Amino acid sequence: MKRRPSRPAHLVFIDECGFMMEPVLRRTWAPRGHTPVIKVADPHGRISAAGALTISPQSKFGFYFHLLSDNDNFRGNSIAAFVSSVRFRIGGPLIIIWDQIPIHKSYPVEHYVSQHDDIFIESFPPYAPELNPVDYVWAYVKYGRLANYCPTNLNQLRMKVSSELSRVSKRPDLLKSFFHATGLEL
Repeated sequence: MKRRPSRPAHLVFIDECGFMMEPVLRRTWAPRGHTPVIKVADPHGRISAAGALTISPQSKFGFYFHLLSDNDNFRGNSIAAFVSSVRFRIGGPLIIIWDQIPIHKSYPVEHYVSQHDDIFIESFPPYAPELNPVDYVWAYVKYGRLANYCPTNLNQLRMKVSSELSRVSKRPDLLKSFFHATGLEL
């Protein structure tokens, strides 16, 4: 069993999400008698994303993300690679906090974590997505920034999702508000 770090560690909240070609429909307007129609080329096309909201020991907020290839799903190897990428960018000890989905306990992830004494894992209680601030990032992007967005292909969707997540990563004030929305305290 690993011991908690003796020096301050970064808190790293991680979650995965999918962005579909089919738009998240919100309210819109149209002239009376002309119902708006949104045509979707491939409603099942998707881009899977992983996000990490980080809090440094000095309470600085950051956000890192990774998008998989078109229509791919996250598996143990891709989650381990994402954790490795976040660890490389941050350096120092990490306390990773995530949900209890099976890929987080897969062999590649557990093997990677066991090879690094500066990574510690904590899990949220089951069925508590409201505790993960990354879920608020996904909601902000999906239901706010991308509401009614109807791309013509997956490449266009990828560019828009990447642009919006990059925008979020440059807004520590917004990231801090997502953390505070969870009700958790530092």
